[in-house]
Amino acid sequence: MLIGGFISLLFNELVLTISFAVGASIVVAVTVVPAMASRLLAIKMTSGIGRWCLLRQFNHRFNLATFSYGRFLRKLIRYRLLAIVCAFVIFGFGSFTLAKQIPQEILPPINTGLVNVSAQFPPGSTLATNQKVMTMVEDILKQQPETEYIFSTIGGSTFGNNSTSNPLRSSSTITLKPRSDVLSYVQKVNQKIAQMNLAGVRIRVNPGRVRGIIVNNSPTPGTEIDVLLQGNDATLLERTGREVLRELEENVKGANFRPDTDARQPEIQIKPDWERLERLGLTVTDLGNTINTAIAGSVPTQLQRGNRLVDVRVRLDREQIREPSQLEQLPLFTRNNQIVRLADVATIVNGTAPGEILRINQKQVFVINGNLNKGGNLSSALAEVQKILSTIDLPDGITIVPSSAAEANRQLQNSFTVLGALACFLVFVVMAVQYNSLIDPLVIMFTIPLSLAGGILGLFVTKTSIGATVVVGAVLLVGIVVNNAIVMVELANQIRAETNCDRMTAITQAAPQRLRPILMTTITTVLGLFPLALGIGEGSEFLRPLGIVVFSGLSLATLLTLFIIPCFYVLLHESPIGWVKFPRKSPKITPERQKLS
Repeated sequence: MLIGGFISLLFNELVLTISFAVGASIVVAVTVVPAMASRLLAIKMTSGIGRWCLLRQFNHRFNLATFSYGRFLRKLIRYRLLAIVCAFVIFGFGSFTLAKQIPQEILPPINTGLVNVSAQFPPGSTLATNQKVMTMVEDILKQQPETEYIFSTIGGSTFGNNSTSNPLRSSSTITLKPRSDVLSYVQKVNQKIAQMNLAGVRIRVNPGRVRGIIVNNSPTPGTEIDVLLQGNDATLLERTGREVLRELEENVKGANFRPDTDARQPEIQIKPDWERLERLGLTVTDLGNTINTAIAGSVPTQLQRGNRLVDVRVRLDREQIREPSQLEQLPLFTRNNQIVRLADVATIVNGTAPGEILRINQKQVFVINGNLNKGGNLSSALAEVQKILSTIDLPDGITIVPSSAAEANRQLQNSFTVLGALACFLVFVVMAVQYNSLIDPLVIMFTIPLSLAGGILGLFVTKTSIGATVVVGAVLLVGIVVNNAIVMVELANQIRAETNCDRMTAITQAAPQRLRPILMTTITTVLGLFPLALGIGEGSEFLRPLGIVVFSGLSLATLLTLFIIPCFYVLLHESPIGWVKFPRKSPKITPERQKLS
């Protein structure tokens, strides 16, 4: 909530829900629970579940395990420095090595049950050709058992109430049946379309995206990888862009690429003779209006038919403007009502023009869009793209604009550091104020690197990428994992304040007593996160990395907390920094209060 930006926008509601839920639980714990306990514990009737054979056997086994844990802990603390070094070398070095092998992403792919097909046709393609090819594509889609509905737009695109006509573009949206594997479907359909050998036609099948979530500032929303070339010479820019596109398609295996703009299209260009136009008193506007009326028609008036008005459109017969040479005979009226032909004041030639012009900072750009294939990841794809771009010798005047996807990935990495440091700082400050000391909070904070090692191990085992949800999960883990150490250290301080014993005796008495509540709170939290970590149900991919990080991190951190935190507790209090004492008035703990705790 404090850092703002992309992560705050996505997870603001989640953070608010957890914050208010924890706040409400504190209020209930200090008011409702004591009140109900005072009434319910006074009831002499019992359910008798404590006499159940299996439960008695479990309690007996657990008591033996607690006794063995306490005896082993006393031996381990004698070699506390060796235990701490071994734990940090094994888990620290291991997690650092595994973290380099974990891929990165901005957001995990979410199974929306939709698949998008985009088609680009070569210049000069007719609408009939477009429709014929899309019919063949639809036949392939209908043959797939996962396909439920197909909605195609041929010769343009539609979005809401807006529609754009373009005979070189078509698209389809496929709705899959429930519980279909979208990535496998996309890979299978792409292979079948590639077997069609459509010369010059680019057809790409990509998983559907959640509308409204924009992870980067790419000129084309929804793209995962973008490469932007910029220059002033449009012809050189397009030629260079096509060469770069070909290199990316041949060398990057984890993604497929396509140009965002159509190739240059043929057109009839009318070049006016400016001197003759000026002598005849004609302007370019007159020329354009005449040509527009001849081809598209104009509406000089309307007819009233009942309660509605009908446009009267005036245009030439289609047979008179089918050939470019026929345009030369179009009549133009001068200011003196003299008739001249278009060929007298202009030259008609065949030429080409860009299908679309894109600019960034008033400079024309060539945009290449890319989407990840099944099994591909963002970090490795970006590294491959950067490696290829570094080997290409660009012509003078052509530059590469920084990638929006790469910039968003860098911001995510920076936010991980900032969020982690901020979370640790706030947790440490709160504990330092409560303990009136720096040693005990420092002991408790050592559980955080242990938990992060567990989170990294969980991501590596499940082959989950590091993204925004992982960052939020790590922040939540920082706040959750310290609870077990707080419970253990607090009881050790109470025992030491009451009996005036040494640190080793206090922690070896406190750790076995707190074994049951630590395991109870950890197991309940871990089991609650287990369904989220499994990713059950459609759309669960979004929060699955969060569940994996907290689940694995809390599990490993709890196991290590039972052994490493007591060693830290004794070691730091024996170190020179442990000799610095802060004034603290410790409450007197009676035996009855100790027994109740």
